[in-house]
Amino acid sequence: MRLYHTLGIEKSLFRGNTWLGNDLDGKNNTLLHTFCCAGFCRWLQWRPMTITSPVGPGPFRAVLAAALVFLLFSCSSETLRPRVDEAYLLGTVVRITVYTDEAEALLEPVFARVADIEARMSTSERDYDRTELLDVNRAPAGTATPVSVDTFEVLKEALRYSELSDGAFEVTIWPLVRLWDIGSGHESVPSEGDIARAVSLVDYRKLSLNDDGSVTLPEEGMGVDVGAIAKGYAADEGARILREGGVKHAILDFGGNILVIGSKPDGTPWRVGVQRPDARRNEYIGIVYTSDRTVVTSGPYERFFVEDGVRYHHILDPATGYPSRNGLEQVTVVGDRSIDADALSTTGYVMGLPAGFTLIEELDGVEAVFVTEDHRVYVTSGLKGPDGRSRFELVDEEFRLMGPPEG
Repeated sequence: MRLYHTLGIEKSLFRGNTWLGNDLDGKNNTLLHTFCCAGFCRWLQWRPMTITSPVGPGPFRAVLAAALVFLLFSCSSETLRPRVDEAYLLGTVVRITVYTDEAEALLEPVFARVADIEARMSTSERDYDRTELLDVNRAPAGTATPVSVDTFEVLKEALRYSELSDGAFEVTIWPLVRLWDIGSGHESVPSEGDIARAVSLVDYRKLSLNDDGSVTLPEEGMGVDVGAIAKGYAADEGARILREGGVKHAILDFGGNILVIGSKPDGTPWRVGVQRPDARRNEYIGIVYTSDRTVVTSGPYERFFVEDGVRYHHILDPATGYPSRNGLEQVTVVGDRSIDADALSTTGYVMGLPAGFTLIEELDGVEAVFVTEDHRVYVTSGLKGPDGRSRFELVDEEFRLMGPPEG
C-alpha cells in the first residue's frame, strides 16, 4: 500500500492557519504553524515533526529505530519557499521538504526509489508474498540465494555493524523479530523455550555474503532482517537523488530518521529537536544544530505492548532474546550517512552505557546523545562545542548534562 500526498503548502500559508494532520493509523500528528506577513509566506520559529513507525501492520514494522525528532525552523528573508511532499513507505510517513522550484520532478523519483528498496528488503510476510530477503530466509539451508546490488550492500553494512558490536547489532535477528511480532496487534510474550530456540538461530558469524552477490544461511530457520538499517540507506539514496538534481536545501524525514541537505536557505544550521522520551510529542529535551548531516533516534517508547503489567518494546537484545533493558531511554546519533546513524542508534541502545558511548566516541564521523531513564544526558565530545560540525544544546531543565559515563 502506498499513499502519496502533496500538501497545499502555499494555500495553507496564505490563509494564515494552523494545519493539523494525522498519518494513516491516526497516531502520529504533524503540527504546522504558519502565518502571512507583508505578502510573504513565512514559517514560524518552530515546526515539530513527530512521525514514526505506526503501531499497526506496515511493510517495515520490524524497523528498530522508531523514535522521534522535531525540526525547528526559524523565519528567513529568503524568497525560496518550502515544498512538502509525503508518501506512506517503510511502515511510516516519509516526508520530504525541499527548497526549489523543481520539486515535483525531483520528488517522484525519490519516492519511487524508496518504494523499490522496501519491495526488495522487507521481511514482512503479511505485507509481501515475496521479497529478496524473504527468498533468502525461506531458502533451504546452505542454498546460495542471489540478491540485488542494493540488498547485498545493505546486508554487507549490517554484517559490518554486527561484527563491530560483537552482535549487539544483529543482521540475523529475524527469528526473534518474527517470534515477538511486535507491532502486529496480536503480540504476546513467547515461551522461554521458543525464545531460547530463536536465540540459537541468531548468529551473524554464520551468514555468508558470497563473491557472486548471493547470500547463504547454513541452518534451517535462520533469517536476516535489515529493519534497523534499511531506512537509513533509503534516506541516503533519497538525498543522493536530490543532490544530483541540484537541491541545496532540504529535509528528509523518514519517521525518526532525519537527514538535512545543506543548511537552511538563510545559511544558518538546521535545528533538530530531540524528543523528550517520557512526554508528549511536542516536547523536546534538546536541540542538535547541524548542516548536511543526519540525526537518528532509537527508543523503546513508540512500539510496545503490555502484558500482565509489564511493557515489552521492540528493540530486542540478541543475546537474551528479550527487549533490551539497561536503563537507557533513547539514543540519538548524528552522522554523515543515515545508514550509519540508523545502525548505531540501535547498537548504542542495546550496548548501553558505557559500552555504547565508548564505541561511538571511537568512531569517525558520528556523535551521539544518550538519555537514561533517570534523566541523565551523556553527549559525545564532538557535539559539545561550537567548533564541531554539529552541536547539541540541552534545553529541558529536568534533565542533567553529565560527563563521560564511568565503567
